[in-house]
Amino acid sequence: MTKQQTELIDLIRKINDLHYIETYNRVEKPEAEYLAILRKAQDGNAAILDSIRQLLAEGVSLDFKTINGHTPLAVAVTQNNVELVQLLIAHGADIHSTMGYDTPLHRAAEFGADRVVRFLIEKGLDPRAKTPGGRSVLSAARSSRHSKNVVPLLVELLKKTKSQRPPPPKKLKELSEENVTRYLAGTAPATVAARDWEALQAFMDSVFVEEHSVTIDQLYENIEEHGGTRPHLVFACIDLIQKAATREPQHKKLKKVSKTTYVHHGDLEIDGDLGVRSLMVTGSLTVKGKASNPQGRQLFVGGDFACDTFYTEGPVVIGGDLRARTVDAFYNDYGLEVRGTLKADTLTVERHQVTAGRFDVRERIDK
Repeated sequence: MTKQQTELIDLIRKINDLHYIETYNRVEKPEAEYLAILRKAQDGNAAILDSIRQLLAEGVSLDFKTINGHTPLAVAVTQNNVELVQLLIAHGADIHSTMGYDTPLHRAAEFGADRVVRFLIEKGLDPRAKTPGGRSVLSAARSSRHSKNVVPLLVELLKKTKSQRPPPPKKLKELSEENVTRYLAGTAPATVAARDWEALQAFMDSVFVEEHSVTIDQLYENIEEHGGTRPHLVFACIDLIQKAATREPQHKKLKKVSKTTYVHHGDLEIDGDLGVRSLMVTGSLTVKGKASNPQGRQLFVGGDFACDTFYTEGPVVIGGDLRARTVDAFYNDYGLEVRGTLKADTLTVERHQVTAGRFDVRERIDK
């Protein structure tokens, strides 16, 4: 890279994402302060774009890559500034290029650059396009915590072209669109509130804009991210899996759960301690040792949950009973819900939401 090319990349990276300011600062700041922040960012972007125009006018070549293998366009699409992308296109940047295992559209989607995503699609890029490795644009968006604003945009665009999906394979995955649609056309189960049922219907509609079927693991990974602040929506998937999945529930014994996100259809036994990252069990969960879900990690159990001691700091919904020697929910700011009986020798809480169909606790400590 020449000195000018290095300067160009540095300038591109300094562009402010106005969407972030308009979305978050508008809510968090007083109006006068928000407008001042927005104007400053707009003025800053205008000055940076002028500097970029000057470099391009001086003839700086866009035919280079950074030390990380990124072209100027690959860096630019992540900044969510359409004017910047238009400027590079006007000087020869190719939006149809492949960037290693990515494309400009996939990269913009993964970084939550919704304005650039919409612009690139309006310029003719296919929202159903896949990378050389087979990843779709929607999958790229769903894989990133930065892209929650891009996912609904893509879903709406893909719904309009749902007929363009490739034909279904001969062998469908565990949750087919037909079975799920039939399930959701019925009445909401007693375990699912009306608003969560409606949210589940809307979410599943988005799942099948690309695929004719998904695995149980794929469903959980998607809805766990989508419903991170809606634990009851995630819990609603348990009944769906039980009623609509073609895979029969299995009883499994493990020494530990090593995956970051894990879902098991059936009963699960852990022969030791369990440190939950994100776990769903459609049946009952038995832990021979200690169980914990620290720092906001999620735990959903369709049946009963039994362990020696349970330390919780994240969302927990238990469809049956919870049985433990001690339950410590002192630092759980998300809520512990047991729809059956919470049975423990000691329950520790601090004005946090712990609910149960029935409490069978010898000692309750409210700190």
